[in-house]
Amino acid sequence: MKSLGKPARQLLKLCENRAAFQRVLTFNSAMQRCSSHTSPPCTSSSPIDFEAIKAEMLARPVQIHTDSMYATNSRLLTTALADFLPEECLFELKTPKTSVYLGDTAFVPPGHHLVYFPLELRGSQLCPDGTDPYHSPRGTPFTRRMWAGGSIQGFEGLTLDGRGGVCVERIEDVKVHGPTGSEKIYVEVLRIYLKQDILTQWQKRASSEFDLPRDLSEHGLDGMTERRTLVFMRELSDENKLMSMEKKQKVIKAPSRPKYSVTLRPTPTLLFHYSALSYNAHRIHLDSSYCREVEGYQDLLVHGPLSLTLMLSVLKSSLTGSGYDINKIDYRHIAPLYVDQTMHVCCAPRASKCTEKQNGTTGRNKWDVWVENQDGGLCVKGTVETMKISNDA
Repeated sequence: MKSLGKPARQLLKLCENRAAFQRVLTFNSAMQRCSSHTSPPCTSSSPIDFEAIKAEMLARPVQIHTDSMYATNSRLLTTALADFLPEECLFELKTPKTSVYLGDTAFVPPGHHLVYFPLELRGSQLCPDGTDPYHSPRGTPFTRRMWAGGSIQGFEGLTLDGRGGVCVERIEDVKVHGPTGSEKIYVEVLRIYLKQDILTQWQKRASSEFDLPRDLSEHGLDGMTERRTLVFMRELSDENKLMSMEKKQKVIKAPSRPKYSVTLRPTPTLLFHYSALSYNAHRIHLDSSYCREVEGYQDLLVHGPLSLTLMLSVLKSSLTGSGYDINKIDYRHIAPLYVDQTMHVCCAPRASKCTEKQNGTTGRNKWDVWVENQDGGLCVKGTVETMKISNDA
């Protein structure tokens, strides 16, 4: 036991079940040996067995990420965003730097959980594009990854109290869309965030260590549930890369006029800081030559999670003094956002058929949130459910 590193000791303590621990160790060892360099790639002419790909990916064991929930990461994210968002959109740091608390509450601010629970893999263990091999359909031509969207529920499920937090992650579904030869693989990833002691309590009464519920609230568990959709696409030919870079992006207009919006111009420094804070080595955010020569993009791409963080920060500001707070978001990415190009982060209350009295009874409202590019084209859109803040002490 003493010969194990701290992460391994934490994992052993979490699992408690020797068989479960052995399954995780076996998978981690396999991941260390496996990379896209050693997997035999499928050629474009080879028949692709998508059912086999799906079965293999769904059979992958869960991943456990641990972190200590101090305010440092959140403070650094606020600092990185300070040059790009107005002050009212930043989470004010009212407490001493030595405190674990951020602002008036101990809750992780909306979108800030994305800079916690880093991926603990060596660079040599990542895919060639710098991404997590756990999510990838390895050994296939589908090597280009994009963040397609997702959902989050339970924004007050994590607190900055210095205690241990746990993220339990598994692949929940794999779908294939598109005509033959132009298919895309959509991977649905479920991530459940809990305090370490809550996970231990659940394991003691659950039939399986990792038999976690899809809806935490139904079981009286405090935590956050996140679903991420990742899309994997085929490698591009040189001709298609040139066509992709020269192609003009179709302008899709936003569904409504914003009640509140923020305009910013993301810089390479912002993308680097966000990559560093989220421990994200995906080269489409860091290497402009790679973007053009391998992926066929015009320049560095803004992170999908960064767009999410910006939308939540802007909406959180517009809710100040309203008596409501963010409870749930569903969002999807429609088009890429590029570095050094203006983007507009917008939000507007959704028209409701309920009366004000009815809304007060349910305690819930909905907002549209979206991001436009410099041409006014819709790039990210989402729906947020807000919930009336309890007055209970």
